[in-house]
Amino acid sequence: MYPRIIIDRHAILANARVLRDQAARRGVDVTPVVKALAGHKLVADIVSLGFKRIADAGLEHIRAYADLDVDIWFLRNPLACEAEELVRLTTGCLVSEAAALRLLETEAERQGKIYQVLLMAELGDLREGCEEEELLSLAALAEILPHIELMGLGANLSCYGNILPDEDNMARLVELQGEAEQRISRRLPLLSGGNSSSYRMLSDCLLPPAINDLRFGESILLGRLPCYDEPIEGLRQETFIVETQLVEVKTKPSLPWGSSGDKDSFGGVVSFTDKGRRRRALAALGKQEIQISGLSPEDCGIELLGGCSDYLVLDVTDGERDYQVGDTVRFICDYAAVATAMSSPCITKIYA
Repeated sequence: MYPRIIIDRHAILANARVLRDQAARRGVDVTPVVKALAGHKLVADIVSLGFKRIADAGLEHIRAYADLDVDIWFLRNPLACEAEELVRLTTGCLVSEAAALRLLETEAERQGKIYQVLLMAELGDLREGCEEEELLSLAALAEILPHIELMGLGANLSCYGNILPDEDNMARLVELQGEAEQRISRRLPLLSGGNSSSYRMLSDCLLPPAINDLRFGESILLGRLPCYDEPIEGLRQETFIVETQLVEVKTKPSLPWGSSGDKDSFGGVVSFTDKGRRRRALAALGKQEIQISGLSPEDCGIELLGGCSDYLVLDVTDGERDYQVGDTVRFICDYAAVATAMSSPCITKIYA
């Protein structure tokens, strides 16, 4: 069935092995971030490679991991309505609020469990995380809660503010871990130094030795370095390919005509260039199923002009062949396209 996403399982697992082994040589554990896979069976294959833990941000995904023999970490502060299921199904979560600690303590006590937490430090990206005094106060609070086990600190960079990991902010994370250890009078076993954007520091041997965990998602799935938009040497790219079929092919003007509104149907502002009459095609895939800005046509002669909820609009004038209705077109996916496609029930998943 179309549309469909073709998943190169062997390439992704090869990426995971390379990153696991490279990090291990530097004393770092890799925690695969599997949220983009939306609970699909490839997660079990990744777990089979021997990782200590995986991480996800969706309970609807985590429900599918009940039979996996691995620690499961939740990647964000919990909602109150999630607490029961979260404590029951996961090992720990990332926390940056005192209210979250108390919520987890109450539920862990009710379930008779010890629940692990990683406190998130704010290092400049302005997503989740606490500045110094609040962070140390949270460490002290976590330490006295009888059903909470404080494992260490973590940080997130490059996801919101596009702030990159560097020697300064990683050194600051190590300092904060030391201050937290002084505050609670014990060593903390885990220091998580960010996501796939930290790979360059790992490969260049610039990561402080105290950092012993990295949360890798895009680097495993796509073999790419986020923020730098470049492939990682030795890893496989083009691991997810979306295919769909053309349902209209016609020669039309390239410039719309008539009175124009301010925004398109999804609230975007669009502009057009008059290139004369062009061979245009509609493909059966749209914004409702996938982040279309994350698609790159495999045929370099095709231009993805845009789309709407139901269609991709393509210029196939310079394509490698004479496209007709019913022909299949293929697109290479970036991380946003993978995450949305894997979550869409309208896109068939095919494992190659």
